[in-house]
Amino acid sequence: MKKILAFISVTAVVGMLASCGNDKATTEPKPKTCEQIEPCKTALQYTTYVEQGASDKAYEMENKDENLVSYDDEKEAKEHILSDYKKYQGQQIKKYGLLEYEVIPNKKYVYKFRFKDFRNGDVKNFTVGVYKKGSKYLTNNYVNGAVKNDIKHEGSIVPYKRYYSKGLSKADKTTFGPQPVENY
Repeated sequence: MKKILAFISVTAVVGMLASCGNDKATTEPKPKTCEQIEPCKTALQYTTYVEQGASDKAYEMENKDENLVSYDDEKEAKEHILSDYKKYQGQQIKKYGLLEYEVIPNKKYVYKFRFKDFRNGDVKNFTVGVYKKGSKYLTNNYVNGAVKNDIKHEGSIVPYKRYYSKGLSKADKTTFGPQPVENY
């Protein structure tokens, strides 16, 4: 009886040791959050600056080569910092949903966010383009939202990925889930 128990114990230990290191191969990766994806993180930071009223900080992140800037220069951007900026300066967008369109793989993205306006509490959409230039991500604001042509690559609309901020309930996901750009 002792030999049988010893054999079973040894077999169990050997089996456990043999399976060590196989966790990555047998488990699916957790879905990433926007904050873990560099271009998305850049778009969220830009959106936050615009929402706070920090036009100078948003201007610094914009893609100046494409003439897609909000202002002619940094001086003009500083002149347009909202008067209530100090009130919202430290505020972050906590609850949001977004769609990520990777228009050109690893190079050009369009992000459509949905979140509550800092000033009036209304749920609104905000669309940001992100373009990789060298090792840096630059942004541009789609003032009236993106259109179908903005999310096309080689003539076809690219599929989107949906992300939400952490801890949203099912009802929140309904509230903050933006409609796809291709629906307009």
